[in-house]
Amino acid sequence: MSHSPAGSGALRLRCQPNKVGQSFVFTYRIENTGPVALFVMDAMPMVEPGSPAVTANPHSAAVLLREDGNALLGKFIAPLPQDRILLAPDLPLCVRLEPGEGIDRELRVPLPFAESSPYFPDLTLRGYAPVEVSGVIFAIGYVAADLPGLYAAPAAYAPELHVLSLTIAPVMAGLAWQMLPVKKLEILKRLDDFPRTLKAHALEPA
Repeated sequence: MSHSPAGSGALRLRCQPNKVGQSFVFTYRIENTGPVALFVMDAMPMVEPGSPAVTANPHSAAVLLREDGNALLGKFIAPLPQDRILLAPDLPLCVRLEPGEGIDRELRVPLPFAESSPYFPDLTLRGYAPVEVSGVIFAIGYVAADLPGLYAAPAAYAPELHVLSLTIAPVMAGLAWQMLPVKKLEILKRLDDFPRTLKAHALEPA
């Protein structure tokens, strides 16, 4: 399934989840089935500990517990913090897919399964409460190359990926998603002021 942003394009997603060791592993394929190129969210910028070097982290994921009891996870524009002003929040790095192109990827989410965001550090164990989830929605964000106000350039530290700049507000990106049924799966819900409203993407109730 997918939701189209302003502009043209459609992204098809097929995901196969599994548990390997101490991680949930989501093996997935994404295909551009629309008439224009798409920038598909694929990684997040990461600063190596003890080093100023910036790299691309392909396993950085947002994990949110929705009001309907479903856990939403994947690579998309996570809700921004409301207690601070980010002058230039880091958007996901994107791979460019031409019409008809597809790629295979793998996302590893470490256990224990917990809410997380690129904009928030992990908490200590006391900062979470276990909650049973109804299902898991795996999602990948994307932006059509013909979206007005979009600028894209190869990342200096990862030239196969693109840095996006969206100059027209509000930012509305597409979201391809797949519902994954689960049985007796718990998530560690954050007890801090953690935003869960996905304003940059439109997602119909599963």
